[in-house]
Amino acid sequence: MAKATDILQYAQPTISTHIANLESYYGCPLIDFQNRKYVLTEEGTCLYNYAVKILAIVTEAHTAIEEFRSLERGTLMIGSSSNIGVYMLPKILGLFREHYPDISLRVFIDRTQAIEKKVVDYELNIGIVEADVYNTNLKVEFFRKEPLVLIVSPLHPWAKREGIKADELLTMPFVVGEQGSGTRRFLERQIGDIINHVNISLELGSTEAVKKAVENSLGISIVVESAITRELQSGTLVSVPITGVEIYKEYKIIYPSNKYLTEGTKRFLSILRSFSL
Repeated sequence: MAKATDILQYAQPTISTHIANLESYYGCPLIDFQNRKYVLTEEGTCLYNYAVKILAIVTEAHTAIEEFRSLERGTLMIGSSSNIGVYMLPKILGLFREHYPDISLRVFIDRTQAIEKKVVDYELNIGIVEADVYNTNLKVEFFRKEPLVLIVSPLHPWAKREGIKADELLTMPFVVGEQGSGTRRFLERQIGDIINHVNISLELGSTEAVKKAVENSLGISIVVESAITRELQSGTLVSVPITGVEIYKEYKIIYPSNKYLTEGTKRFLSILRSFSL
């Protein structure tokens, strides 16, 4: 009783009142006064043991939340379109891991519509996408431009040229990647209806497959610049400028507009913004 009054700064009658309320609630005596001292009854001992466990869990919960706030633990769920996830995101994830090694990272790669739904449903903390997003429950930030480049085989007649005109694209067989990637929509805006009349000779499911097809002289293609860094360095592919136009994709960051952002999400956003152009 003396310890309780010291720790809680309550008067002894107040402590006695709280104990009486507990005994009334549980319908049994919790404390006896024997030989000039208070002792716990069996029921009181049982309740005391549970109280110790409860307080330990409360302390553990407080510590766990503090660890999340200080980024000593937690999981960050990130969604991205395929080209972003394969060619750009690993560098960003590496930088984040360097600063916050105790945060677990999970990446979900799919089309923009699927990423958008998972962010809205709180299954993902953040998304990086390329298609237009109109959902009012999402905050949409411009991330960066990603140049698109025309690629040909080193053996292709255009490999030595300093540039080609947009209408020349109609004269060569074209290799295209996954449907719904948004590349055609950006090209329509930037070089006009020409892109809808190219001779598509081969449709493949990924940018990696497209690159291999072009390397083997199966056609030409237009891909994101970050996808061909190694091939340009090794000389297995050649990029040829399309004169008079700038072609690119626009990437966007999306996250819930009406949800508290975890500290990990805020830090990841900060790193993403440092990569913006």
